[in-house]
Amino acid sequence: MRIALFIECSRGDHGGAFEQALSTIECLRRQCATKHDFVIFTPLEKTRGILLKEGIKAIKIKQGVFRLLDRWSGTVVGGGILRRLQRLGLSRVGRHLDALLDDHGIDLVFLTETVDGALRIGDHPFIVTVLDLDHRDHPDFPEIYSNRAFERLERPFANALTRALAVITNSASSARRVASLYQVDPSRIIEIPFLPSLAVRRHAAGGGLITAEEVRRKYGLSARYVFYPASYLPFKNHLYVLEGLCALERRHGIILHAVFCGSGPPMHKVTVERQVQALGLMERVHCLEWVSNEDVPALYEGAVALVMPAYNGPANLPPLEAVTLGCPVICSDLPGCREQMGEAALYCNLADISSLANQLAALTQDPELLANVRKAGSKLAAKIAKIDYGERLMAILDNYECVRRRWTWPPTPK
Repeated sequence: MRIALFIECSRGDHGGAFEQALSTIECLRRQCATKHDFVIFTPLEKTRGILLKEGIKAIKIKQGVFRLLDRWSGTVVGGGILRRLQRLGLSRVGRHLDALLDDHGIDLVFLTETVDGALRIGDHPFIVTVLDLDHRDHPDFPEIYSNRAFERLERPFANALTRALAVITNSASSARRVASLYQVDPSRIIEIPFLPSLAVRRHAAGGGLITAEEVRRKYGLSARYVFYPASYLPFKNHLYVLEGLCALERRHGIILHAVFCGSGPPMHKVTVERQVQALGLMERVHCLEWVSNEDVPALYEGAVALVMPAYNGPANLPPLEAVTLGCPVICSDLPGCREQMGEAALYCNLADISSLANQLAALTQDPELLANVRKAGSKLAAKIAKIDYGERLMAILDNYECVRRRWTWPPTPK
């Protein structure tokens, strides 16, 4: 079969989503090299350039009016009008993306996110990936409720999940939520954990381009620090880290720095910077914005711990990357986080600042605890490394290929 893989995000704006999409493409191309053909599509020139550096050719999707018409064709009124135009000979009107897929002989579409592409596809079956359900889990945060963000986020989920031939989730808790919220048959939900980014896996395998000491010098990090790579968004909870550092000094006399890196709306980054200033932590907090993908693994290695007190998830990429590189993890004490990390992390109560201070103090003062956390992290990393993402997805592709034969055999003569 010819399978289209869609990647509609960029590394700079949606780091975890991009890295997981890149890992998916890399695994599928390796696993299915002799059986299926893959064609990569993206609406972003920046993403196309990054893929090209990885040896992956991608086709640019046109947006603008084509996108609007394709989405409008999925409505009752728009679909009726556009079908009449199609009967008049304008065959691509309202189905530009489907027509593009036809041009490339695509049999099946794999969406690496639940986003806009799902609303534009009407004539091709597709698999969809659910990275998170943050908009359903945390409608109380401004990035979810302001400017009708919830409605824009919800529409692809409501339209795509029940229509998809398979839904990929990264945890059992996410699978349960998808089945409950969107009435998706559990038999069509496939659980596959996140994979650490390609850069992290290459670094762990000895292919790193920079050491922890070199990255310290590069960014002027002279003291011990905790690391938190995350977008500057309220539900990422940077304030909790800042207040935790203050409590750590006040309660235990321990001084640590913090290194943040990530993207996000400028107004949210400004809020974090104002919080830093209000707490008197200007000399101890380093907001690096978006750093080179090759520098991130070394930042993990040089850290006292990854501290990730996020409300979102529940499965997240940074904790898996941290354990892959031997970096201790402290994350939110939420059921989904414990499901993902088990004994490979320490947990902090998001309603109690002192719990983060106490965990950091224990981690820095108790060598036995540190060794146990690292040992459990190493076991989890080894377990994740054994998962063959491509092999698990191959079962879905092969099953659809069998079903598809019912209306495509014998092949149409050329």
